[in-house]
This record gives sequence, C-alpha cells and structure tokens, in this order.
Amino acid sequence: MTPSLLAQILARDPRKTVRFPAVPVDEALAALHQLQAAWREPVPPPPAAMPPPVAPAPPAEDAEALAAALGTLATQVWRARSRIIDPATGEPREEMKRVHRHVEGALEVLKQLGLTMNDWVNQPYDAGLPVKVLTFQPTPGLARDTILEAVRPTVIWKDRLLQMGEVVVGIPVSPEDGSR
Repeated sequence: MTPSLLAQILARDPRKTVRFPAVPVDEALAALHQLQAAWREPVPPPPAAMPPPVAPAPPAEDAEALAAALGTLATQVWRARSRIIDPATGEPREEMKRVHRHVEGALEVLKQLGLTMNDWVNQPYDAGLPVKVLTFQPTPGLARDTILEAVRPTVIWKDRLLQMGEVVVGIPVSPEDGSR
C-alpha cells in the first residue's frame, strides 16, 4: 500500500507516514457538508444509533516512553518502601509510619494499573528468571543459588516486561576448599 502524498506531507518524519482514522474521504466531506448545512438550519434531533468517536492510538514512541516511565516510577516507589521498612521486623520504622501509608497507597495505585513488581529476594535463583545478575557472591549456609539482594525489581505491566530486575545471587560455599 503506497502512502498518499498528504500522509507524507503531514508526517513529522518524512520517512514515516501519518495514520489517519479509517474514514473514507468522501464520507468525511459529506459529513462536513451536512454540518455546514445544519449550521444554517434548525438543529434536528440526533439519530438513534450513532457510534461514539474513536480516539486515535498513541504513536509507538509515546507508548515506549510511557512504559519506561512506569518502570522507573515503580522502581522509585519500591526503593522508598524498602527504606521505610525495618528489615529485622518487616514493620515500618517508627519515624516513617506516616510516610509509609502514602507509599503503600502509591503501590496500591500501581497495582490497580496492572503493574506487578518482584524483587525475588530469598528465592532460589533460576537462569530463566527475568533478572540481570550483577554478581555471584559465595555465601556460607546456602544449599543452592539464592537471590540475596535486589538493586532493582522486575516490573511487569499487563504481562509485558517493562524492566528487568537487577540482583545479587548467593552461591553455596563447599566445605573442603571454601569455594563453590
């Protein structure tokens, strides 16, 4: 399908074409003439079954920018929550209890938008997880490779991976030589 000259002229980037709504030009001109005629005449009642207007889809680069911004926003809220929670008790620190409510509210809104975050901490490491391993750290007392720390969570939005998690993986230390 060859793009029309009008589509090429109106495109922001001359290498791309503009997508117009799926309305033939003849129908659009007829609707324009009807509107102009109606402007001069009294307004008749609207037809019974008129379809609602369809909003154009956002450009792909806008969708990618939105996805990246959602991933970054989720990471920042996750980091704020991790600084508020006392790792020993799992409860919010006394001086942060008021802020904790707001951060939990932000996490709930992200969840309602369909965002899920997982930091994988204390879970067994599997090469198929959507994480980037920053380092493997020999750790005594482990029976298998385990995620010890998360630098960034994995962020998923409606079954779409927005951000790979970044983790530190602990590996078991063998007793005879002190290595794996």
